[in-house]
Amino acid sequence: MAVRRVTDMVLGRVGSVLVDVVYPARCAGCGRRGCWVCRDCDAALGRFAPPWCEGCGTPTGLGDCVCSSLPRSLSGLRSVGRYEGWLRHAIVRFKYEEEWARADHLSAALAETLRTWCDLDALVPVPLHPERQRRRGYNQSALLAKGAGKLLAMPVLRALQRIRATPHQVGLRAEERRRNVQDAFAVSSGANLVGKRLVLVDDVTTTGSTLGACAEALLAGGACEVRAVTLARET
Repeated sequence: MAVRRVTDMVLGRVGSVLVDVVYPARCAGCGRRGCWVCRDCDAALGRFAPPWCEGCGTPTGLGDCVCSSLPRSLSGLRSVGRYEGWLRHAIVRFKYEEEWARADHLSAALAETLRTWCDLDALVPVPLHPERQRRRGYNQSALLAKGAGKLLAMPVLRALQRIRATPHQVGLRAEERRRNVQDAFAVSSGANLVGKRLVLVDDVTTTGSTLGACAEALLAGGACEVRAVTLARET
């Protein structure tokens, strides 16, 4: 066992060095080398923090509460910050430009936001349709959930599957988004969700339609409560 632990440590360090060489850390805001986000760019964004609405997580003084527009299947929403500044650039690079090395940094930001909830059972990443995941090579939400779960010592359940391929939500109106993802998700075979308090994990929320459709499936599968956490929120 000791030999195995040493081997794992060595492989982990080698992997970290390779990541640093292939994907050197650069601030998503200003491009400064040596960090994923510098202090100046992070401060300019202004991460969401209490005091905030206990339902939708809108900080006091930032804007109107959006609880009335959240899907009824969601009992709470939290986000790291607005979909702008360094956070927007980081998500785009992480999601579309194969900069998966940003996963650890973004997962840490997500975990800090999640620490405000202490009565949860598991994290559930929003799934991609299998064809889209094959094209992209990874599910960004699953990477975020894995990293945050490790930091919080919280299990991650692959409890959902996307059973219907849907067009991208970008450019669609709220009602079009809702119809686009209606009945697109189902509980994975063998998942035991009875009585569990779950948190959906995704990168960005706009109207909450995708999160709402996922939550409906989880509740139908036996979960007693579903909340959601995202890196960013379009406001």
